[in-house]
Amino acid sequence: MTAAAPPAEPMGAFKLAGILIRFRLRSLRNGFRGGARRRSPLFVTAVVLVIGLTYAGLFTQAFAIIARNVDVAGQVAALALILGASTVGSLAARAASNEAVRAGSPENEFLMARPLSLASLVTARGLADAVTDPVGGLFLLPVLIAAALTWNIGWPALPVIIATSMLVQVAISMLAYAVQLAAVRYVGPARRRGLWTGLRLISALSLASLWTLASWVLRSPAALAGRLGKLAPAVELSPAALLAAPLAKLARGQPAAAVLALAALAVVAACAMLAAAAVARRAGMHGWEEAGAVWADVAVSPRAGARPPTAATKDLRLIARDQPQLLALIAMPAIFVGVQIFGAAGWDWTTGNIGRVACLAYSLSLYMATIGPLTHMQAERRAFWILRTVPVPLGQLFAAKARAWAVIVGATAAIVFVAFSAWLPDVPLLARLATGFLVVVGAVIMSFVAVAMAAAGADLADDHVTAVGPTTIYSFVLVGGLYNLVLVEDTPVRGAGLVMYAFACWSYWRAGIEHGLVCMDAEAGRKLRRRASDGATMLLLYALGARALEQGAAKVGLAGSQTAGMLHLALLAIVGTLVVIYLARRPRTAGNLSPVASAGVGLVAGALAGVVMAWLGGGAWLPELGGGAWLSQATPTRALAVIGALAMLAEELLYRGVIQDGIEQEVAYRPGRMWVGRLGAAAVTTTLAGTVAVLWADAWQASTLLPMLGAVVASHGAASLTRAATGRTAPAFLARVAAFAVATFAGSMFGIR
Repeated sequence: MTAAAPPAEPMGAFKLAGILIRFRLRSLRNGFRGGARRRSPLFVTAVVLVIGLTYAGLFTQAFAIIARNVDVAGQVAALALILGASTVGSLAARAASNEAVRAGSPENEFLMARPLSLASLVTARGLADAVTDPVGGLFLLPVLIAAALTWNIGWPALPVIIATSMLVQVAISMLAYAVQLAAVRYVGPARRRGLWTGLRLISALSLASLWTLASWVLRSPAALAGRLGKLAPAVELSPAALLAAPLAKLARGQPAAAVLALAALAVVAACAMLAAAAVARRAGMHGWEEAGAVWADVAVSPRAGARPPTAATKDLRLIARDQPQLLALIAMPAIFVGVQIFGAAGWDWTTGNIGRVACLAYSLSLYMATIGPLTHMQAERRAFWILRTVPVPLGQLFAAKARAWAVIVGATAAIVFVAFSAWLPDVPLLARLATGFLVVVGAVIMSFVAVAMAAAGADLADDHVTAVGPTTIYSFVLVGGLYNLVLVEDTPVRGAGLVMYAFACWSYWRAGIEHGLVCMDAEAGRKLRRRASDGATMLLLYALGARALEQGAAKVGLAGSQTAGMLHLALLAIVGTLVVIYLARRPRTAGNLSPVASAGVGLVAGALAGVVMAWLGGGAWLPELGGGAWLSQATPTRALAVIGALAMLAEELLYRGVIQDGIEQEVAYRPGRMWVGRLGAAAVTTTLAGTVAVLWADAWQASTLLPMLGAVVASHGAASLTRAATGRTAPAFLARVAAFAVATFAGSMFGIR
């Protein structure tokens, strides 16, 4: 007779919190090591770190200005004001997200199936959030770091910052969970949609207010400092003073008082925890319902006699019936744009010229495209197999979706542009029409790109993974945001930008259709290969990002060829590192010729291109070095050659290794027409290199645009033809190096012009 198993000990909230923390950290580690799915957490983590460091630097600069204009009491009031707004915004956003009552996540499904009390689950999740989500408080951590740097506290501030952040995070999570549980417990399913809609509206208003305050601090810290004298007494009496008290006491040289302030924060967090546990205990007395699931709400019945939606209008019909999503599509973009008009930037600045109005109208359409067409694959998760069985090509179905969204997004951009540009009476009609055309074209392009990128990144084979992940969202926002440079630049740059975006739209569309065919197959959908769309994203970041960095440096007083060169090379180093990682994780393509023959082709093509570059004369080909024209006056020749070689290597990996090879794989060759496709890929790649040269013409300070453009086309054309003939990237790099060497030798020894 076997002995009976001992009874299991009840699991407390703290023990369960430890399990959740280990589970989340291990899931994050597995995400980094998970092969095909490693890119998403790596990208998101990198973005979070970059954004956090950026805001910490910006707030440090703003607090330094505030510290020079007000006393310590005013500085503490400024810190408390920002921390209080950040806490309220984060609390509202979390309360509206219904993550505590949402079905479908592995964590929720596992925990709900265990014999644990709902109060223990809620308490454990709140404690785990404080450890595994350090940036959940929005600006909380960067602002605390900025204040510590401004006050020059040193390393003793680190434990105070960490403790303050974690305690506030616990309080935010507990109160948000209490609101979500109370909403489900005391509000019936029929009225729950309206409640979540109201919570989302409050969240949008809170985040908009936070954004207004943060922009006010960053844009006009001196103006804020001038008003702190009147605000300081009210802020000291508000609950926000508790958030700044620990760091402020430490800055005044009172460590014991800082510990007491942390203890007061701990009491507040404990009270929030007890309140959430009480609500959860009350909500779980009569059983529990995961109310975040779509089947838990009462669906809106279609009208009698209404026409059934088509594949193109189904997404619009679903959003019209989903009140929270409809609010997100219409109200949230309007709120955030309204903040820029009436709060952070101001009406006079926003409508100061036609370029700012264009950026405003386009930004509104970009917000709508992010919330609308970018999430269409999320709505298709349960029914995408039906579209796959329809006897219509998938490209036509996606095109119908994109056209339906483009009409709404493009019309919104046009209406906003016309309405706000009417306040600019001195703008010529031709310039107004041209700028408005660019705004509408950008909105339409991004609608198609949104549909394509959502399909290209969708994973419908795993129900525990969102169809549209954060990587897709960040990439779309990055690609769309860079289009603002096309709206505010001169005619050559606008033309070059449109060429690049036309290529990006084509490549994204091809990738979206290709992946949409296999997105329900786990093995085929996660198979890695070189895609032209990935190269388009890197190229946009490389080309337009460098110009944006140059303009940003000029605004802070760092204009100059030396600064521009360093910024370009720094961005090239980042993009080159991404390209190396990208290529290392994908299979290599076989070459058409042997390595020796390929090297010979590269040397011959490079020598011919070098003669052309030397004939152009005047050093117009120097920018082709990839930074040497900026650094030639202050850098030794040997170091200049090394920098130029590394820059050309990074460019070759991007242009030939990713873009040209990706185009060749995208185009389906007919028998006997393979060379047509390869030459077409070479021509497109050379054209893209020429557009980058046009974008950088001012930064390079070339004497004339045509000689410099001719040199770029000659060298990149030789490299592209070498890649087409040999099927290898190394000979293309050799062609670029040979072109530079021959041009240098011929130009100096024989005086070829």
